[in-house]
Amino acid sequence: MVLGKCPYCGGAVISQKLTIQGQKVNLYACEHAKKERDINDDYVFSSEATCRFRVYSNTFLRWNKRSLSEYEMKQLLKEGQIAVRLHGRKGTGEYFKYVIPDPEYGVSIVWDSEVA
Repeated sequence: MVLGKCPYCGGAVISQKLTIQGQKVNLYACEHAKKERDINDDYVFSSEATCRFRVYSNTFLRWNKRSLSEYEMKQLLKEGQIAVRLHGRKGTGEYFKYVIPDPEYGVSIVWDSEVA
């Protein structure tokens, strides 16, 4: 399923369902961000990869946020940013932060400043 255009190369961002360590996750990846196993059995970008935009739906689970949905990824690709609800440690409340595309990590949370 095509979710939108890649923020870096303009290619199609596609949603794929994967099972990683027994857990089902979605991978939102640019069609040009191809990966393959190398001689050490590591999963690396292939020589044909011309883009590196890849985001796993479980990216924000460490902040007790549910997985990043396909709808949220569509909005991020369309708007350039989205607000997500995160939760602090037990006993602390929830809070909202902006998420933006990041060339190294796929997406990043904007912790300290506002996005224009």
